[in-house]
Amino acid sequence: MNLSDIRFPRQLEADDTAEAIRKALMARTVKLWPGGNLDVARIAMDDPLKKVLRMARLKGRIQYGFETVFNRLAGESKGIQNVRGRGGAPYGDRVSRLLLFSNDGAERFYRHIESLLQAHAPRLLGCLLDIDGIALGNALTGKEIRIKLLMAEHKDAVSEILRTMVAGRNISPSASDTIQKAAVKPLPMD
Repeated sequence: MNLSDIRFPRQLEADDTAEAIRKALMARTVKLWPGGNLDVARIAMDDPLKKVLRMARLKGRIQYGFETVFNRLAGESKGIQNVRGRGGAPYGDRVSRLLLFSNDGAERFYRHIESLLQAHAPRLLGCLLDIDGIALGNALTGKEIRIKLLMAEHKDAVSEILRTMVAGRNISPSASDTIQKAAVKPLPMD
């Protein structure tokens, strides 16, 4: 998915936030893995972003864990195919899901993420968080659990998270071409 072609939720397009988000996401990108084809935005985790993620989780708009996210997307994909099969208006051509993942995964993990992002484009947007899985789990739940992958699954939650990223200028400086290099030596938090 080319970041310049992304169609964001209507509320972001309507209030002219979409273009600022698009530019911010394109400013700092990394390859998911050394042999990968996909660039993703690299995002710093700060307190406002932690807060908005916790609020989305409390509202039931966050799913985490690879299998949970994979199964949820597969089920939704079947539903979208059924709607498209009946004809009518296009469905699923805007970002409505946001996949956020930690910077401490193995190459295989990022290959799986790349496959998910490609299979569910354009409605799924992925971003690398400059945070490890334990810190992400703690930020999201307040407990010492490892969460390497989460998905915001409602357009309102996705919009709020994206707005928060841009408002806090959470786009991390790019120190490498691939996540693998970042995972070896995590960047300091801003």
